[in-house]
Amino acid sequence: MYRIEIDRSLCNGMASCVKIAPGTFDLDGEGVAIVVADAVDEAALEAAECCPFGAISVSDEATGRRAA
Repeated sequence: MYRIEIDRSLCNGMASCVKIAPGTFDLDGEGVAIVVADAVDEAALEAAECCPFGAISVSDEATGRRAA
């Protein structure tokens, strides 16, 4: 199982994550990305890798190792 974290101080609200994985990410009222799903799929991993500001990290909950 994976854990998604968004560094709100790095997110610039470009919404590339929402475009790639709309079932996983959305923007809140401040225009900052939030996680809206419990499961991490391939699209969520791709979105994390494509974040232009590196605001999204995905790690393995069991080991803490970064997946994206």
